[in-house]
Amino acid sequence: MSALRLQPWPLDREKRVRDVDAIFRRVAPRYDALTRLLSLGQDRRWKRALIARLPPPRPGAAILDLATGTAELPALLRAAGRDDRVVALDRSRPMLAKAHRKRLPGVRYVVGDLNAIPVAAGRFDAVLMGYGLRYPTDLGATLAAIHRALRPGGVFLSLDFGVPENPIARRAYVAYLLAAGTTWGALLHGRASTYWHIVESIRAYPGQRVVAGLMRDLGFERVSVEERVFGTSVILRGERA
Repeated sequence: MSALRLQPWPLDREKRVRDVDAIFRRVAPRYDALTRLLSLGQDRRWKRALIARLPPPRPGAAILDLATGTAELPALLRAAGRDDRVVALDRSRPMLAKAHRKRLPGVRYVVGDLNAIPVAAGRFDAVLMGYGLRYPTDLGATLAAIHRALRPGGVFLSLDFGVPENPIARRAYVAYLLAAGTTWGALLHGRASTYWHIVESIRAYPGQRVVAGLMRDLGFERVSVEERVFGTSVILRGERA
């Protein structure tokens, strides 16, 4: 298996949307298992760290979970004892079908697109996103929409793959994801290329430092970048003034 067989991450909006829809139809049945396998069991710990960086709960608070997938973040919110109202949005119906089976109280599921977030301005105290920043066709437009969705003082928190600044760490990281993704794609789905999109999207991703700068340009304040494992796992945080 060679990296030369990887495809360029689509720049065209319609092709990217089609490809992403096809990817998540295929991976939905095994998605939760795969995130744990690829992270060597660290995925939930990282997601709990994301939730721990939310402001303290308050009556009537509302949280938007973008690219909710199987609603892992809302589930961990409830496990942490938080009863915030949650809108969990994803464009993949198979992923949302798995989310519904978790029967989480106070969570409303919405079919929606990161490229045109269908929420009113100033509605949410926090916006969460897990592994979603690599998928919008216009990252700046998506971040601007997230900023608009926040109430003054609201917080945006994202957990995602990062891009290590060290070139040796970066090559090792991509090699690991490609090898592990190929193995688990073959074992879980009978198709070695199932998870190659992770590497394809990371190769096109500008990296956490660039995204943090873009957030500042769009008006986010107190932007922070928290890196783990040589910058391969990243929590980005920013506030609306």
